Amino acid sequence: MDKHKLAIIDARCSPIITQNLRRYAETIFLLETTGITYESISCHPDIFLYQDEQHLVVAPNAPQELFNLLNCNNISYKIGHSVIGALLTDSCFYNCVSTTDVFFHKEGFTDPLIQRLNQEKRFIALPQSYTRCSMLPLSDHAIITSDAGIHKVLQREQFASFLFTPDEIRIAVHRNGFLGGTCGISDGKIFFLGNPLRHKDGRGLCQFIESVGLEVISLSDEPLYDGGGIFFLRS
Repeated sequence: MDKHKLAIIDARCSPIITQNLRRYAETIFLLETTGITYESISCHPDIFLYQDEQHLVVAPNAPQELFNLLNCNNISYKIGHSVIGALLTDSCFYNCVSTTDVFFHKEGFTDPLIQRLNQEKRFIALPQSYTRCSMLPLSDHAIITSDAGIHKVLQREQFASFLFTPDEIRIAVHRNGFLGGTCGISDGKIFFLGNPLRHKDGRGLCQFIESVGLEVISLSDEPLYDGGGIFFLRS
């Protein structure tokens, strides 16, 4: 199996998750920040990174250790214009997603560089500015989400969408996390920070994922943890 060069996860993930992830990535970067944004999302990759099939965009105030690691591994990236802060309006610039032809985010909340990189795609405005936290495209036509408002928009736009109840998704500080923050996708597999089958909607979620042709990988047998997703990178 060809390992990824790097996987980026929340530094607060359990040791068993980190250990199991080493089967799929040469290096695990445990992202951690203090004094930049809300404690609950302070270690979340999806707050500081935007990734699609062609681009990696990093917030200028992401940890210097991350920039050093990207440079040492010859991983191509661009630095965004927007600095992450401690308010709703300045903490979700990079928390957006795209498919081959469509870009999703809440209008007015996106970093200008990311907007420019996706200007040829159709824009679908969503009611949730923490878009990557709340949803993950499995393909160009199928998406999973824990946000009812996003689910309604996806149905209206004729995407296949699975709505997962956010109850019991663990997150630092808050009562419930978001589905998109529990997972990452690469090489025909979707990796979860925990085990989705521990959740009441888990079986339906796994069936939906497998119907798209993806393999489900649980990185531990713990309940799902919203750690801001898993970002896999190659040089």
